[in-house]
Amino acid sequence: MDNLEGILTTHHRDTFTQEKLKRVSEDFSRNGYIKFDIGELVPKQIFDSIIAEANNLLDHHSIRRDVKVASTGYSKRYMSNVTAQGIRDHGEVIESLYKSPALRDILGKLAGDELASCWEEEHYLINKLEHEGDTHGWHWGDYPYTVIWILDAPAIEHGGILQCIPHTTWDKNNPQVENYIIDHPIRSYYHTTGQAYFLKSDTTLHRVTPIKGEATRIILNTCWASANDRRENVEHETMVAAFI
Repeated sequence: MDNLEGILTTHHRDTFTQEKLKRVSEDFSRNGYIKFDIGELVPKQIFDSIIAEANNLLDHHSIRRDVKVASTGYSKRYMSNVTAQGIRDHGEVIESLYKSPALRDILGKLAGDELASCWEEEHYLINKLEHEGDTHGWHWGDYPYTVIWILDAPAIEHGGILQCIPHTTWDKNNPQVENYIIDHPIRSYYHTTGQAYFLKSDTTLHRVTPIKGEATRIILNTCWASANDRRENVEHETMVAAFI
């Protein structure tokens, strides 16, 4: 995209004052979650370009998934999606946004960390919930930082609601999802089209509630590692099982 860096740098300077950065960063540390209103994280015209590209990719390159993932307690992944490879091969806007130093910089300030690219198959993914019962069941992320861009949101009565349990630990051999659900408060968040949210995804157990009736929820998932992550190997069971 022409002059993307200049647009985002100016936008973030005007949108995120030092006082706002401090407040939002503290919220992220406390809750593992930040919601961005329409036009807040990126200008609306950029978001509109993301929506247009995602819809075109879904029309021509989506794959239907109906699986259950063992490492997250056999939680469901019922959806259609476009893989990272599909986005790289046939898109432009999403990849440019993912690589943007300005976007990583503002997210890093909010997270109190330095963001880095993760495994290329987890850079970005488009997900579409479109049938009764479609859901992205309880799970954690392989990497710590995820932004979900809400490209099309159902009305609140039709499901597709984010639910979170922050400050949890993923034991892939014994995930104990049901124990966390019983023992900890669940925080629920509704989002409208054009909003986005930033999630501490590796320590926040989260899901999207099943779709009810005739409704659609489309999102772009973008994911980053921490530049300070010293793990030599990162396992990708969820991604491999559900999305590749």
